[in-house]
Amino acid sequence: MKFFAVLLSLFLWDSATQAGQVFTSAVSHQSGSYFVEVDVLVEVAEPRARALLTDYNNLGQLNHAIEISEILKVRKPGDYQVRTVTEACVWFYCKRIHQVQDVIEAHDGSVTATVIPEQSDFRYGYARLNLWQETGGTRIVIRSEVEPDFWIPPVIGPWLIKRKLRSEALETVANLERVAQKSTLPQTTVSE
Repeated sequence: MKFFAVLLSLFLWDSATQAGQVFTSAVSHQSGSYFVEVDVLVEVAEPRARALLTDYNNLGQLNHAIEISEILKVRKPGDYQVRTVTEACVWFYCKRIHQVQDVIEAHDGSVTATVIPEQSDFRYGYARLNLWQETGGTRIVIRSEVEPDFWIPPVIGPWLIKRKLRSEALETVANLERVAQKSTLPQTTVSE
């Protein structure tokens, strides 16, 4: 969600800026919920892609809309509570979006994030990230569903939000390749 930056703070990105290959990039809207699916191959080794996508204190390096990303709690290795604050603007409408999620890194390599509604601007949210090494890079598949708990302009609002979500997810993927070329990751620490 915001965690995958993935997914909820999204921008306009055209195919000319792609370095990897996009297999699927879709957003749909139904009954107040938004469904996002992204399936890409990035020119980054899987361990590096995973390290960047799970560097919860530094997600802003992958998506400029993320102003704050921090680990609030570490329950045990691979089980976190993560907070993000994102500035999302679509044309004339801007909103600072707060989100707190329970993030689980499973033994099968998948990562899931579930929104905590009482601490977020969403009634519901869930995302699942899968990634694995393939020839030529890392395959990344993200599927998410979110239901905003804030006003969205009627009529064209859903169309604009869908466009923004798609572009943000694709920007995150494009930035992943750019950032992966840097030599080291910042040190991740737990907020007090």
